[in-house]
Amino acid sequence: MRTQIEHFANNILEYIPGILGALLVLLIGWLIAKGIKSLVVRLLRKTSWDERLFKNSDVGDSNVFIANIFYYVIMIVVLLVVLEILGVDQVLTPLENMLSEFLSFIPNLIGAGLIGFVGYLLAKFVANLINIGGGFLDKLIDRTQFKDTDKIVNILKKVVFIIIFIPFLIQAFNALELDAISGPANNILSGFIEMIGEIIIASLILVIFIWGGKYLAQFLEDLFKSLGLDRTAEKIQIQNMIGAGQSLSKIVANLIYFFLVFFGITTAVEILGLTQLTETLNQVLEVTGQILFGLVILAIGNYISVMIYNTMTKSESNTFVAGIVRYASLALFIAIALRTMGIANEIVELAFGLTLGAIAVVVALSYGLGGREAAGEHFKEIIQKLKSNSKDSSNTPNKERGESGRLDL
Repeated sequence: MRTQIEHFANNILEYIPGILGALLVLLIGWLIAKGIKSLVVRLLRKTSWDERLFKNSDVGDSNVFIANIFYYVIMIVVLLVVLEILGVDQVLTPLENMLSEFLSFIPNLIGAGLIGFVGYLLAKFVANLINIGGGFLDKLIDRTQFKDTDKIVNILKKVVFIIIFIPFLIQAFNALELDAISGPANNILSGFIEMIGEIIIASLILVIFIWGGKYLAQFLEDLFKSLGLDRTAEKIQIQNMIGAGQSLSKIVANLIYFFLVFFGITTAVEILGLTQLTETLNQVLEVTGQILFGLVILAIGNYISVMIYNTMTKSESNTFVAGIVRYASLALFIAIALRTMGIANEIVELAFGLTLGAIAVVVALSYGLGGREAAGEHFKEIIQKLKSNSKDSSNTPNKERGESGRLDL
């Protein structure tokens, strides 16, 4: 019994230094963790970047939140030291592995953060240089009478920022050495970098077509007015098509501007490699061209119908017939225009055929019912002429026979 008590006492005496040492290490580590936490809180309160970082989050005090991260990391290290002093190996091994992996990842995380931070500062600096040069850009664009210069400056700032920041962001992901995250992210960012050149070229082409088309449309409008296109429109009387008080020169110039911008959009979309959208735009352009050509045919038909009407109404007795001929010719050109536009070809042909058939039936009925007496007299004259012709033809052979008999005698 005495031996067992002595053995138990010896074991306690052996563990007491370790327990006291572990408690001392725990106390010192706790004090160090608390001190570092307070220091981090004080330092962060002198800056504002943490508030920006957690601006849209539910974190109450961002300074305390970040300081707590440092506190718990230090306390985990202290607990590992305490467990090692106490000789608790079974619990210590998984915690040491976890901590070693976490601590080995910290340099990668710090390096990625520094790379991203440097890239952000550099991209922000260059973007601000674009903003500083915005005054010169305003003066340059004011000459072109373009008012939304602020939008252009903001777009240029964002484009420059993205072009500079994305390569740094790719390197930051590589520094993390997390293939599950960095691999797909690098593929996406690399593809975006490759598209930046195409996006810039497409944007330049679109801007050139929009601005160049605007000035070309203004020039063509002045040219058409000087050539007398508006006076020609009044002569051919197409105000009922374009509207009273409208300028044909302006309408034609706007149509040219529309097609120029449309060509620019189609070219930009084709450069970006959007095949399906390009095919859709080409189909829309084809249909628009057909409609425009149909409107041209309709304008020509209107001019021809007016010219026919003016020619036939030189004598007052032909006014009613001239009106019928005018609208009939206009209906013919409307049918041709609709067929050119590709709008329900079968329906247009059927409607036009039925209209002509109805007109023919009306004329036949009016001639057959209202003009029966005149038709009968005319028919009698035709029969009398046929009879007189038959008598003349029968008398002619008899005369020839008599003359031949006299010669024989």
